[in-house]
Amino acid sequence: MSNPVRIGVVGAGSISLRGIMPHLAQADVQPLARMTAVCDPVPGRAQAAAEKFDVPHAYESYEALLDAGEVDAITIASPIGIHYEQGKAAIERGIHIHFNKTMTTTRQEADDLITLAEQKGVKLLASPGQMLNGVHRSLLRMVLDGTIGDLVWCATGIAIGRGHEGEPIRQGDDVLSNINPSWYFRRPGGGPMYDMTVYSLHTLTGILGPAQ
Repeated sequence: MSNPVRIGVVGAGSISLRGIMPHLAQADVQPLARMTAVCDPVPGRAQAAAEKFDVPHAYESYEALLDAGEVDAITIASPIGIHYEQGKAAIERGIHIHFNKTMTTTRQEADDLITLAEQKGVKLLASPGQMLNGVHRSLLRMVLDGTIGDLVWCATGIAIGRGHEGEPIRQGDDVLSNINPSWYFRRPGGGPMYDMTVYSLHTLTGILGPAQ
């Protein structure tokens, strides 16, 4: 690809440092997509992340990243409670978006963003991609073709112990590893319901259809 998609990373917290940025920095990704900017409101964190992953531009301000003209798309890895406002700001500027889970805290917010994106010609993508899993797609086919008979009841769940609390990325004392996780347990958009249950809910609705 002669013109790889220019990606901006919004938030330089745990998920960006241990997952998003290492993957986007891999050599085989570069012909398709390149990180061109990163932002984080914690002083020094965006710059440190940019230096670690060879990203040319770093900002403390989200709006500055959007207005600099250096990105075609962003991946939003900020606290869930601010995804709606951040998504709306990007859509209004014609910037495509990947939302790390969860897209928004309410269905109405998600519907509003989808409608606005359609009006602006902006593409939206939200994690997790549960239905890209081959097992889940096989289950869907079995339900659709009647292999398992009439489905009348199902249950799902997830157990993760203490989650990401013990990650090495959180154990240091530098600007990149000294990450305050307290937002995770606060409203709006905090806690395991939004962060973890979404996997099970997405799998269920992907196989069985929307909740009635």
